[in-house]
Amino acid sequence: MKYRFTLEEIANWQLYPADSFVELPSIQRGFVWKPKQVEDLWDSILRGFPIGSLLFSKTGDKLHLMDGQQRATSIFLGHFNPYMVESPVKAWTIKGELPVVWINIKPENWPDRSKYLVRLTTRSHPWGYQARENNKTLRVSEKKKARDLFEIHPDNKNIGYTSFKNTTTFPYDAWFPLPLCFFIESNTPQEIIEKTRRFLPEYFCTSKGGFSNKEEFINKLENELNSALVELWQTVMSAKDLCVLYNIIEDRVLNEENEGENPTLFVRINSSGTTLTGDDLNYSIYKSLFPEGKQLIESAGLDFVEPTQVLSLATSIVASDLEDNSYIRKLTVRDFQRRIKNKDFKNGLANLIESKELKERFAQAIDILSCKNNSLFEGEVPPVIIKQLIRKNQDIFLFLVYWLHCFQYPVSDEIKLKIVAKTYTFSWFNFGNFPDFWNEKISNPNFWSEPLNELLWWNNQDGVDFLTEPKLLRKYYAQSKVFEMFRDESPQRWKLLLNGIGEEVVKFYENVKKESYTVDKIDDFFSEFVGKIRHNKSLILLAQRNYINSKFGDYNQMEDIEDTNVPWDWDHIYPSEWVYRKQYCNQGIKDWNNTNGNFRALALEQNRSERNIESPKSRLDTEEKRELSFVKDEWSYWQNIEDRLWDDNIENHFQGITSRMINIYEKFWNDFKIGELIILQNVEKND
Repeated sequence: MKYRFTLEEIANWQLYPADSFVELPSIQRGFVWKPKQVEDLWDSILRGFPIGSLLFSKTGDKLHLMDGQQRATSIFLGHFNPYMVESPVKAWTIKGELPVVWINIKPENWPDRSKYLVRLTTRSHPWGYQARENNKTLRVSEKKKARDLFEIHPDNKNIGYTSFKNTTTFPYDAWFPLPLCFFIESNTPQEIIEKTRRFLPEYFCTSKGGFSNKEEFINKLENELNSALVELWQTVMSAKDLCVLYNIIEDRVLNEENEGENPTLFVRINSSGTTLTGDDLNYSIYKSLFPEGKQLIESAGLDFVEPTQVLSLATSIVASDLEDNSYIRKLTVRDFQRRIKNKDFKNGLANLIESKELKERFAQAIDILSCKNNSLFEGEVPPVIIKQLIRKNQDIFLFLVYWLHCFQYPVSDEIKLKIVAKTYTFSWFNFGNFPDFWNEKISNPNFWSEPLNELLWWNNQDGVDFLTEPKLLRKYYAQSKVFEMFRDESPQRWKLLLNGIGEEVVKFYENVKKESYTVDKIDDFFSEFVGKIRHNKSLILLAQRNYINSKFGDYNQMEDIEDTNVPWDWDHIYPSEWVYRKQYCNQGIKDWNNTNGNFRALALEQNRSERNIESPKSRLDTEEKRELSFVKDEWSYWQNIEDRLWDDNIENHFQGITSRMINIYEKFWNDFKIGELIILQNVEKND
């Protein structure tokens, strides 16, 4: 028996799975390589470098790939021809539109340590990455030019660019790129030119190639590029002879691994590649024990929760059920293997997933967080906000799901909105000491209706940051003394100015918590809170939700390939070009440059400012622009800024940015009715 495979044989495992004797075992996780890693692997292959061996286990006539999935899938992508598929080709673990591997003929520049300029176009980046630094995205101006080209294709009209077909796009920051599969499939260089003529779109051109369309490109291939084309084709033909060695794990080793409490083998064989997380390993163990449950787990996530995280949440639910609703920390691999041997835990996990209750609770939680069916809320919370919450704040999402699991009765729109208000508050304003919170509150059926007062700086050290009334903030930042602190770069500018409106802020804190605080504690309250409303971009997405939902309805934050940049730009209202590395720029402008008050989410086609030098007045010169950018009364300040501010006359800039920051926060406060959850006594509320 030979212990080596050619590249073509490896590619065929996924190109023609029905004929393959190689399969991906349940222990394996998804495809996680970044585009740069795919490109670097093909550079190594074309240079004749060894790319490591593969590791298999064997069952009957089938080989199960234990180590090497990322390399095998990258090799498959290089052979994949999107232009000649009669039916959709499905990779082992990449869903949807597949990435396409390209290679440049005669580039003038390429990444360090590379000899060939290999490119990968993906769903999130149909124009590819930078040629020189292939781990960096294109500049906004180049994305815009590429998108304009791709939209020439009739199938790309009036859709988001993450829905563009991979046959209509190509690397833009390039010289003379061609799909790598053209070289692999062609017996002569002339066949490559024929495939180019047959398949590439008529509008094909790049930023560096010096040609305007496909015909001009073909003319170059037939003339001045022909010798380089032949040379590269010969290189690819030579690489086809490369063989990859492999080994087969003995049954004895696998049996010892399955009987142990820690999957040492799988950790060690992945230690030199993209590291497996504990969730990856737990999910792999689950799939090996319950192979029929894989589809149930994947469907339970509803495209909002990754399968590994679905299982992590499910294990916590079952463990909490068995331990009197106690908080359970995320299970390590050792914890999971220990618990799965417990009959009650194993059966509870199987029942939770197979009964579809997990999917029902996830669906209920996601529906509540979206507000799309809530009569008390206008519009819908963008799905990307929900996905970010689930990914980054799993404990908070788990608390909601588990509460719904414990109290399975109808929930009114009023309570749903309180759930939403508290959940996003916990996520966006830094809830601390979640284990104690869980153990104290999870069994309370009335928790969501209770005031937030107790949980604002809970026990004076935990809980969430001290939410402050928007009207109070507006009055505070309108004070001339506060503006002067920032203009003059006062060391105290981020602390609460106690004179004037600052005294009202202190009274608000003391009224909410019914106790007095030191100056240092008050500064902590204020600075921590302001830091969140300055930098948490989820608040911007919520404020711009109508625009985000209408413009990017096709966007799915969960990509299988690790390539998840959002399909909008974070555009500066006051141009960053007027701030970054500029002399004679007041520190007050620098302080607020990269903050919520100066950011807006903007689609590429609407970001016309290629060099980012349009003034705020020009950027916001129509009511439509101001509406989609969530610019309200602060327009009275922005309209006065027609050019770069060279001196200390920055009051319009300061008031424009701070007012918009407060307006964005006020949108969160009003839409989620936060004021109804903070009880004030003996004073008139600033609402």
